Amino acid sequence: MRFQVKRREEPAIEIAPLIDVVFLLLLFFMVTTQFISIPGLKITLPGIKPGATVTATAKIELHVTSAGDLYLDGNPVAAADLAEALKKKAPDPESAVLVLLADENVKHGRIVRLMEEIRSCGLRKVVFAARWKKEDASRQP
Repeated sequence: MRFQVKRREEPAIEIAPLIDVVFLLLLFFMVTTQFISIPGLKITLPGIKPGATVTATAKIELHVTSAGDLYLDGNPVAAADLAEALKKKAPDPESAVLVLLADENVKHGRIVRLMEEIRSCGLRKVVFAARWKKEDASRQP
């Protein structure tokens, strides 16, 4: 008796169902990404006018260089001595205004730590100094 040996067929990947599945996955991910809400705060920043004046009994300038050095009214001050120096400069912190002039390369965390220290001294009026950029003439309608 002679038995026939069955040949095994090579497994093949069917392309048509594979394309359908890939298309359905793509469609599913496209639709679900539309429903993901991006967490964050909706903040409307206030506009400023050039030349706005601030009235205060005392104006204190705090310069922060890109290297992180601090200068209080032009005099170098150590970060550890900042609170004491601010209290000496502003005996009445409620009416004093601190102008913070920080280099654009100073890290955000450094500014936040300085703001915390300024707040601990009782100074509530803090102004960030900025420079106005000229509008590009080619962008105007």
